[in-house]
Parts: sequence; C-alpha cells; structure tokens
Amino acid sequence: MKTTHCHLRTIVVSAALALAIVLPMSLFAQTPEATPRNEHEYNDDFHTFIINRLRQSVQQREKQMNKQIQQILVSLPNAEKLYDETFVRISSDVQEDSTEDGKTEINYVYNIAYNCHHFEGTEDDYPSGAYLWNTSNSCRAICNLTRQMIDSELSDIFSPGKKVSVTITSTTDAAEIHHIDYRGEFGDFRYMPVVFNDEHIRISVDQKEGISNNAQLAYIRAQSVREFLENGVTALHQTTNDFQFVTRCFDMTGPHYRRSQIQIVVHGAFDAAARSMEASLLNDEYVDFNIPSIEENSNSKTYALIIADEEYTAPLPNCDFASNDGDILREYFVRTLGIPSRHVKVLHNAGRQEIHNEGIRWLKDIITAQHGDVHIILYYAGHGISNEKYLPCLMPSGIDVSKIRALRAKNGVLPENVKLKSCDAKKVISQCIPLDTLTGWFNRVEALSYTFIIDASFNGIQRSGKSFFDIQRDVKKYRNPRVRNDIVIFMAADGNKTAYSFIDQHHGFFTYYILKELKYTRGEVTFQELFNNVTKNQAYESSLQGKLQEPAIILGGKLSEGNWGERTFINN
Repeated sequence: MKTTHCHLRTIVVSAALALAIVLPMSLFAQTPEATPRNEHEYNDDFHTFIINRLRQSVQQREKQMNKQIQQILVSLPNAEKLYDETFVRISSDVQEDSTEDGKTEINYVYNIAYNCHHFEGTEDDYPSGAYLWNTSNSCRAICNLTRQMIDSELSDIFSPGKKVSVTITSTTDAAEIHHIDYRGEFGDFRYMPVVFNDEHIRISVDQKEGISNNAQLAYIRAQSVREFLENGVTALHQTTNDFQFVTRCFDMTGPHYRRSQIQIVVHGAFDAAARSMEASLLNDEYVDFNIPSIEENSNSKTYALIIADEEYTAPLPNCDFASNDGDILREYFVRTLGIPSRHVKVLHNAGRQEIHNEGIRWLKDIITAQHGDVHIILYYAGHGISNEKYLPCLMPSGIDVSKIRALRAKNGVLPENVKLKSCDAKKVISQCIPLDTLTGWFNRVEALSYTFIIDASFNGIQRSGKSFFDIQRDVKKYRNPRVRNDIVIFMAADGNKTAYSFIDQHHGFFTYYILKELKYTRGEVTFQELFNNVTKNQAYESSLQGKLQEPAIILGGKLSEGNWGERTFINN
C-alpha cells in the first residue's frame, strides 16, 4: 500500500482510543432510598461525571509531563540533542473496555511520539541498517522519557499486579537489505506473530542467518525497545506485561521512515477510583455534581471577575486544579447565586497585564456605568508569593523566568528549596500583583460592596505541599496588607501558612469548602456563617490528610466593627 508524501512527514502514535463501550449501570447503581430522581437518568449522570473527572485528572498529569519533557530535552547533552524542528509529546486518555469475561474495566492509555516538521532532521532517526534503540536520538529520547515519566509521575497508575499491554511500532524505509549482522542481543525468534504492513504474519530471526529483509529489521528494532522497557522501567518489573509489535516498511527511502513509537495501556487502572467516586457521589460529596439553581438572573446587581491561573512557564510548576476551581465557581455564581452569565468574566492563565486590562478595567467600567449601584466579587486561584517585606502578591501566569538565574532548571523541574536573591526576587515581584495594589485599584471607586476570595499560598509552598521558592526578607514577620474600608477578603490561609489542594475533589481546599457551603445552603448564607463553617470543615478534613489549613479573613477598617458578617452573596 502506497503511503502519501504528506503523511510521511509526521509519524505519530494515534490518539488514545475513542470511547466505544458504555459502562453498565450496575457499576454506578444507587440504592432506592438515596435516589432523588429517575434511577436510569441519575446513573447516566454518574457515568458521565466519573469518566469526565478521571479524564480531567489524566489531562492534568499530561500537561505537567509535557511541560517537564520539553525542559528535559533542552537540557540533553549535545550528542543527544534533537533537531530543532523535532518535538516529543505525550498524549494520554481514559479508555473504557471489557475484559475477556465480560467485566467492565477503565484503562489508562499512554502514548509517546516524536514529530519532525522538516526532512532535514536526519540525525534524529535510525542510521540505515541500525536496530538498537540508542542508535536513534529520537528513540533514545522517547525510551528514556517513558522510563522517567512512568517511574516518577505515573507510579501509582502502574501499581503492582496490574495487567499492562505495550504496543511497540517500528518502521523501516524501502532501502534494499542484503545482509545485516544480528548479534543475538535479544535472543533468536522463530515464527513469532507480528503485524507487518497491516497484515498478521509470522517472523523468524536468528544470529546465524542475520537480518535479510525489512520485516526482520523492523521487528528487531521493536525488540530492542521492548528489552529497554522490560529492564529499564522499574514499575514494569511489578506488573504483568504483554508486548505486541506493529511493523511497517515504507515504499520510499530516507531516515524519517526509520522510527519506533510506544503505546502502553494499563488495564483497570481506574476501577478502584471509579468505585470510590461512586460512593462519594451517593453521599453527595462532589461539589461539581448536582449544582443547585435559583431563579435565573435574579441577582442582577452583582458582577464577578474570576481569575484561574493554573499553567505557568517552566520550570515553574502548575497550580493544581486552579482551572477547575474557576470553572465550577462560575457555575455556582450563575446557577446558585443567580448572577446573570454576562455579569461573570473568567480569565484563564492570565498575565499581569491581562488581569488589569481585561479584568480590573472591565469591573471599573461597569461600576462607572452603573453609578456604583453594584456588588463586586473578585476571585483568584493560582500561585502566590510574598515580597521582601512579607506583603502577599498574586503570581499571574506567564512569568518570564528567562532572566531569573535561580530558576534555570537543569532537569526540567523546579530545583528544591530555591531561595531567590535580591536581584532575582525583584524580577519576579515586578511581574506579580501585590494584594495592596489589587485593592488599591478600587480606591475611590465606590460600589455597594466588594468581596475578594483568594485561594493561594504566600509562604513559598505550592498547593501540592512541595516547596516553591522563598525570598530573602527585610523584615521578620508577615503582616496583613492595608485594605480600604469596605472590602472583605476571604483568604485560603494566613500569608505565612500554606493553601493546599484537595486532590480527591480536584479543587483547592478553600475553594472546595466555599462551594460546598454554597451547595448545601443554596447560597443563602451570611459571610459570618460561611467563614465559620468553612473554617470548621476545612480544618477538620485537611488535618486528617496531614496538611492542616485554616482560612483567614482581612477586613477594611469600618467592616472590622462587625457589620461585614451579615453580608451575603445574593443581593436582590
């Protein structure tokens, strides 16, 4: 079969398999007593929510892994560097399938491929006649990256005893082969099943006869990758592995037709997680599910700006679940609080200028147009930092790290315990938004009320609990920023403490418990009740997880007298 020239420019492992089999209702069955509506409808919702949540988790990891691998590739030794137009990318997905005995399983699918935009990148592929995985820069890259990602980022998915299916695709060009010595590194093979040029065949290769055709060469290339994975990936030593080989000989010559690729499926990777999620759904613990609604557009004087900064420039880590925080909070604002959808603006991965120009100006223009007859809510989820005087600053996405010496990572990830010196600290802080500045943007801009909700850490610790970086201080302790008289600021934690993520719920702890209060009260809750209940519930759950987190509140001068507590989010 002839392959067209345009298809040959890029050889990439196919995207993760499309969903083909629907989970049976029994997996998500609910007891009659707990069923609030038609059982079939409710179980359909369960299925969709669980698969979407699992896929969201997989995509979260995929982003982080691709961010790491690009930094790792840049840091390769010169002898192993890839051509400038060659890119390596991991794709992953959740796949529903059935076992041989008909049971449903929820699998994890991992693909890694490299893509060369131009033919000039000849040095990245196998030399003519070579078959060892490390003779190709690109194959060496995908093998080593697979080992690093599985053993570090995916070790919980590749848990002991799991069944793992590995498909290795290896190709050759049409160059004629007379004889290639095979040194028997992987043993002799006799009548082994393999897919070659889309047909099922049997193939034999041994040291005595060597390699005399392209089908054998492609097969031995695949066997070289198999040996690396079996011996080099620690997690695969504890799983039950099945290897399959797909080979092809193209009808044209050139190094870009000599490649190997990897797809790995972990069977039943998410079965236990799905059962756990089912139990939580039965107990209505997920705030992303069954969001209550009130009369549409009933809260017409309220306007909200949501800033959800999850993705940051490498080597800065992403802020786990910030995007989901923003998206679900918007649903509560519109559906549960009755804020008109046009009154809610969401900025994802916004930089300092975008926050000011597209967000703050939008709010101020509305206040001016409505002559101050409005209630304003501003929410931020993302990283934070405190400056040399311990003043908290929001750290927007898009921080330029290229000139910050301490952030020039050697291995694609943020170095441990980074302490920024004065010059580096100033370069970071200049791109951030001090909380003083954020509140100051609304000085002398009168509105009926201002409420800020900040889900961020300012103490040098990420949501994940890992160290971020710290700054050399001029003063000895944290102090709250100065706030105008009529602003209430709900903080995920004091500025010298950590705001963590609630991994099972895919939210920041603070945001999750705010959403939970809005869900259970249908928005009919005063600020004092909200703060008290969030404090109690968040402290309890976070302490059970070994990461105690208590929220804080910052009040303007007049509000500190007590009248802030009677405010609500619903202002008819």
